[in-house]
Amino acid sequence: MQTLVTVHSWVRWLVLGALIAGVVVGALRYRSKANWQESIFQLGVMTVDIQVAIGIVVWIERKGWNYSFFFKILHPAFMLLALAIAHLGLALAKRRKDARSYLLVSGSFLISLLLIIAAIPWDRL
Repeated sequence: MQTLVTVHSWVRWLVLGALIAGVVVGALRYRSKANWQESIFQLGVMTVDIQVAIGIVVWIERKGWNYSFFFKILHPAFMLLALAIAHLGLALAKRRKDARSYLLVSGSFLISLLLIIAAIPWDRL
C-alpha cells in the first residue's frame, strides 16, 4: 500500500503540470483565435482521472474516515470537485468547438488547479 501512496504523491506533479499546460495553451490559443483542438486538454483531464482513482483506492484501503478532518473530508471533496470542474469545462468546450472554447477550458482548468493546490498536503512532500 505504501507504494501506491508514493505513486499518488508523485503523480501530483504530473497533474499540476498538465493543468498548468492546459491553462497556458488554452489562453494562448484563445488569443490567437486558433481552431479547436482538444488533445492537450484530454491529457490534462486524464491525469486528474488517474490521480483521483489512485486516491480513492488509497483512501479506502487506509480507511480515510479514521483520519483528520483534512484527509477525511476536505482533501477528497476538493479533489472530486476539481475533477468535476475539469470534466465539465472540457465537455462544454467540446460542444462549442470555437476559439471561445479555449477560454472556457482554460478557466475550468485554472479553477481545478487552484482547488487541487489548496487541497494538497504540502507538508508530505
